[in-house]
Amino acid sequence: MMKKLKSVKTLVTLTAGLLAILLPLGMILPVAMALPDQYEETFYGALDDKFDRLVSIEEEKIVVIGGSSVAFGLDSAMMEKYTGMPVVNFGLYAALGTKLMLDLSRHAIKEGDVVVLAPELSPQTMSMYFNSEFTLRAMDGDYYMMRYVGTDNIFSLIGAMFEHLGKKIQSMGADYEVDEVYNSANFNEYGDVIYDRPENIMGSYYDKQTPIRLDETILDPAFMDYMNEYIADCKRAGAEVYFSYCPMNELGMHPDTADELSFAEFDELLADTLDCDVISYAADYVMPAGYFYDSNFHLNNAGVKYRTINLTRDLLFAMEQPTIVAEELPEEPELKSGLIMVDERDENQKYFTYEKLDNGNWRITGLTEEGKKMQELIIPIGIFVDNEPFGTAVTSIGEGAFAGASAMRIYIPEGSYVESIENGAFMGADKVRHLYISISDPKAIKPPSTQENGFRGANSSLTVHVPEGAPYNVDYYWSEIPKWIRLVDDISR
Repeated sequence: MMKKLKSVKTLVTLTAGLLAILLPLGMILPVAMALPDQYEETFYGALDDKFDRLVSIEEEKIVVIGGSSVAFGLDSAMMEKYTGMPVVNFGLYAALGTKLMLDLSRHAIKEGDVVVLAPELSPQTMSMYFNSEFTLRAMDGDYYMMRYVGTDNIFSLIGAMFEHLGKKIQSMGADYEVDEVYNSANFNEYGDVIYDRPENIMGSYYDKQTPIRLDETILDPAFMDYMNEYIADCKRAGAEVYFSYCPMNELGMHPDTADELSFAEFDELLADTLDCDVISYAADYVMPAGYFYDSNFHLNNAGVKYRTINLTRDLLFAMEQPTIVAEELPEEPELKSGLIMVDERDENQKYFTYEKLDNGNWRITGLTEEGKKMQELIIPIGIFVDNEPFGTAVTSIGEGAFAGASAMRIYIPEGSYVESIENGAFMGADKVRHLYISISDPKAIKPPSTQENGFRGANSSLTVHVPEGAPYNVDYYWSEIPKWIRLVDDISR
C-alpha cells in the first residue's frame, strides 16, 4: 500500500511539474506568435525558407546539411544541373548547432533522397551543442518548427521562451540596420548565400581565433552516435547518406594537425566511426586562402565554384553516375597586401607593447609599465618606428594584451583599423570593466571566439559598449558572445 501511495505521489509531482512548464508556455507562445517577427531580415531569418524548401519537394532530392560553410559554400544550381536532382542547401549558422539541422531535417528525408553531411570540423559543430536562444530567433514567426526539435532539447527551448519574448518586446521599434552580408535577402531559392564576395577580406587572410584541428579530439563520441542514429533513420526511409568535408582554409589549419594525424588518417578515422560512406578526402578540401572570404570556413565566389565542382564530382562517383562535370576549377583570387598606412602619430602608442604581423600591420601584445598604471586606455590607430614619417595600422589585439591593467575602461576609437580581439586578450585583466567600441560596423571587428573560450580571464561584469543602433546584437559573430557579458548600444561614459 505504501509503495502504491509513493507511486501516485511521484506521478502527481511529475504531472504538476509538467503542467507548470506547459501552462505558461500555452499562454506565452500565442503572445510571441502575435508579435511581429523581429529577426525576419537577419541571417537567422533564412531558416524558415530553407525548411519550407526541404519539406515541399516531393521528388527525390539532394539535401546538404551543415552550418554556414554550406550556406557560404555551395552552388546548388550547378549541383542540380549535373545530378538531375533538386538540391536543398540546409546549412545556416554554427551557433544553431549541427544537431538542430539534423533534427529539423530527419522527418523530411524520403525514399530515393540523397543526404550529404558536411558540418564544419570544429568542437562546437561536431558536438551535441544546442542553443535555445538562437533557435528561437531563427524560428521567430515560424514556431511550428519547434515540433521537430529533439525531445532532449524541447524543455530547454520552452524555458528560453520567456526571455525570448522579453527581448522581442524590448526590440520592438528598435532601429537596427540589417547587416550588409548576413541577412536573409542574400539567399537564393536553394538556400545559397549569393552576396557578391570576390576576394578574401581577412586582414591576415585567415581567422587566427578558430584554428582547424583534424584529430579525434573534435569528434564528440555522443554526437557521433547521434549522427549514426540519424544515418540509420535516413536509411530506413530509403535514402542514401554520405559524409563530405567542409572547405578549410589552409592558413587556418592548426600547426599540430599534420604532425598528430595526417589527413589520410583522419579520413580513415571518420570512415571507421560513421555508418555511412565518406565520399571525399580531407586533403582535397583544404583550400588556399585566396578562395576564402571572412572566416576559415566561408568561401568567396571562386571558392564556391571550386568546392561545388569537387563535391559534385565526389557525389556523382558515389552515386555511380558516369557524368563528367564539365567545369574548370577557378584560379585562386589574388590576395591583397593588407598593409594599412597611417600618417598621424598617436600618443597612446607608448602605453602598449606590440609586434609586427606578416602583412606589415601590428598586433597589440601587452602593456608597458606606464600603460599598466593608466586609469583609461585607448588603442592606438597605428604604430610608428625609427622616426619614419608614416606608420602602419594596429589591426589586432592579441592574447594577454591587457594583462596587468589598472584601467577599468578601454577604448577602441572611431577610425580604428582593429579587425579582431583575439582569444585570451583579457587574460590577467580582471580590473577591466568596460570596453568601448566606436566602430559602427560589427563585421569590421571580430570578438574572441566562444568555441575556444576566447573570453577567458575577462571580468564577470564586463560590459561592451557599442554605437547606438549598430547591429551588434544580431551580428553573426557578436551575437555569440557569452551571455554574462553585457552588450549595450551606448558609448557614452
